[in-house]
Amino acid sequence: MIRIALTQPDIRPYRIPAYNLLAAQPDIELHLFAGQANDAPNPDPDAIRFHFHHAPVTPSHFGPATLWNQPAQIEVVDPDRFDLVIHSWNARYRTLRPALDKARRLGLPTVVRGHGYSKRDSRLRVWLRNRLGRKASGILLYTHPLADRMIEKYGFDRDRVFVSQNAIDQSPIQEARKNWLSRPGDLKAFHEEHRLDPSRCVAFVSRLYRENRPDLLVSAIAELQERIPGCQAVIVGDGPERDALARQAAELGIAEHVRFTGALYSEQDLAPWLMGCGLFCYPENVGLSLLTAMGFGLPVITADNTESQNPEIVALRHQENGLLYAHGNPPAMAHAIAKVLTDRPLRESLSAEAMRTVAEDFTLPNMVQGYLDTTRLVDGVKRQLVVP
Repeated sequence: MIRIALTQPDIRPYRIPAYNLLAAQPDIELHLFAGQANDAPNPDPDAIRFHFHHAPVTPSHFGPATLWNQPAQIEVVDPDRFDLVIHSWNARYRTLRPALDKARRLGLPTVVRGHGYSKRDSRLRVWLRNRLGRKASGILLYTHPLADRMIEKYGFDRDRVFVSQNAIDQSPIQEARKNWLSRPGDLKAFHEEHRLDPSRCVAFVSRLYRENRPDLLVSAIAELQERIPGCQAVIVGDGPERDALARQAAELGIAEHVRFTGALYSEQDLAPWLMGCGLFCYPENVGLSLLTAMGFGLPVITADNTESQNPEIVALRHQENGLLYAHGNPPAMAHAIAKVLTDRPLRESLSAEAMRTVAEDFTLPNMVQGYLDTTRLVDGVKRQLVVP
């Protein structure tokens, strides 16, 4: 039995299926130490199939800088309790370095998991992050290109670099699709009520933060009115930019063409909106919502500057399951939207490949296998995932 302690800042509902699958492996005992997210609903306790321990994270302020403390990072470094420890790889955690130093003294294998890069990297940040990474027994990254970069550019030992591709549980999405498709009358009525038409509608799903640039999508909808009359955006989510986006739409004279649904956490509630759209556009900073969109069969459009995106961008392949537009070029984004909306064969081809991508490549089993691979640091054994 391999006893794993996994520490992270908070517990997100989308992570639970992956951790449940890891905990279901015949020789794995999983303990998660985490706080509660401020911007996500509480997970259903009945859905958790692993050992969960409340481990809050507290801030420390040093002038303009904020550092974080999670005492559990140090407390779990105990060979009598655990055989492997996996920490979040974040240099802003004051407790991470002492935890890694303690693990080395005690000979307890420890892995740090993270992006391996920052969107606002500097030489100092890279140096600090990599210094912490080298103190660990191994590093666990989100994508194979990131792993290759850490090996080739920064000299990490290939045998100590692991990959766990981020994925989400697609089964609720597919169940919601099937449920609505089995009631074509209800789906048609919903689309007619909300004026949804896949040849005219663009979806955006996320928290409404400035760095995601939903304002660019609103501008594109205004620009496209002449070419695609009635073109509209369905904006799913809430956040600090909502009022500004509503004012922007009103000033551009397209208030009726920008629909705000608010936050929708249920796939059953989300499904009819996305099933009435022809594509998903996330101007910048795209992440896991890309995989949600692909699960609903939506081609994805986003900027081609992958350094400004989250690791999930690797799931998007230009002209196969979506389109990339030139970063910083809003007219190029509008052109890409128009290209997909007005070309039904292209839209259907991109849609089919988007669904295949999340059904075969970016899956929970592939994600969990990455965690299982790290367990060979304990006993040298390579474990293969067993799907219950």
